[in-house]
Amino acid sequence: MNDRLASTSDFLLELYSDAADCHPEAFRLRTLERLTKLIDFDFAVWGGGAAESRDVTDLVTYEQSPAILHDWSQVADQDAFCDITLGQLGKAARFDDIQNYRDSIAYNDHWRRFGARQMMATISAEPLDGYVSFVGLCSEARTNVFCDASRMMKNVIVPHLSAALRINRQSSLMRHGRESEAIGLVDRGGWILVGLDRFSELAREEGALSNRLPHGMWEGLAQTGAWQGTALLASAERRGAHYLVRLTPLGAFARLTPREMEIVRSYVTGLTFREIATELAIAPSTVRNHIANIFEKLHVASRTELVQLHLATFGQFTAPDTPKAPGASP
Repeated sequence: MNDRLASTSDFLLELYSDAADCHPEAFRLRTLERLTKLIDFDFAVWGGGAAESRDVTDLVTYEQSPAILHDWSQVADQDAFCDITLGQLGKAARFDDIQNYRDSIAYNDHWRRFGARQMMATISAEPLDGYVSFVGLCSEARTNVFCDASRMMKNVIVPHLSAALRINRQSSLMRHGRESEAIGLVDRGGWILVGLDRFSELAREEGALSNRLPHGMWEGLAQTGAWQGTALLASAERRGAHYLVRLTPLGAFARLTPREMEIVRSYVTGLTFREIATELAIAPSTVRNHIANIFEKLHVASRTELVQLHLATFGQFTAPDTPKAPGASP
């Protein structure tokens, strides 16, 4: 008993230590690997998504292919195991809690195909409205390896996993973001997992609901890595399983079209009309006309005044690096 308590204490100490230092994806993998010393299992899944649609938008797998949950969407609506786990949020459920579960389509067409003959899973409600996280531990053995003691241990551990993951994501953002920068960590479904400064507030100004980026914004970021709304500029870059999204209020620049903003970002760096035209594959005369319109809209009379306004709005003379589209290599 004392050894068990000591092992649990060591696990929790290492958990919170790693939360402050590790990359989010590496953090979850290291945590699951250490968890094998407390609970016997062969592979695991740890992620999150929308409870109502059962859409998994954030996932890390340990000793298993991500296809185990990507393919699960085909049977998700018929999976009684998901039903019972959603019905007792925060408490571990097992396959054996459901009578005749191994006769079900979900088990035979999906879980057994991936070698998950036993599973103990917990779904937890998160601060994001409609978003849940889950931790599933799986065994390839036919005999029930997840005894009551294992279930009790998992019920104790899971709240710490959720708390440590939030710390980990916050710490990761603070390492990447500058002071007072509106930066957020977003999953592939557009859910705002954590944000710094005014990130969520600015996102709501562009129509975000329930801590999820507006569909149009996220669709634009997914296609090009950059997006311009009525009051914001947004950029996204891949960080493992997530995306770093930066939001910048446009201020006076909100009067400009996306094409005009492209030209501004090049013009304030010192490029000539011809160089901008080559960069954007348009005629130099078209660039000249755009610049004239930009000056009129922003009430500036020279490149110097435009640079000063750009600096006052965005805090930089040079344009930001072109962001990589979500899905591109980091």
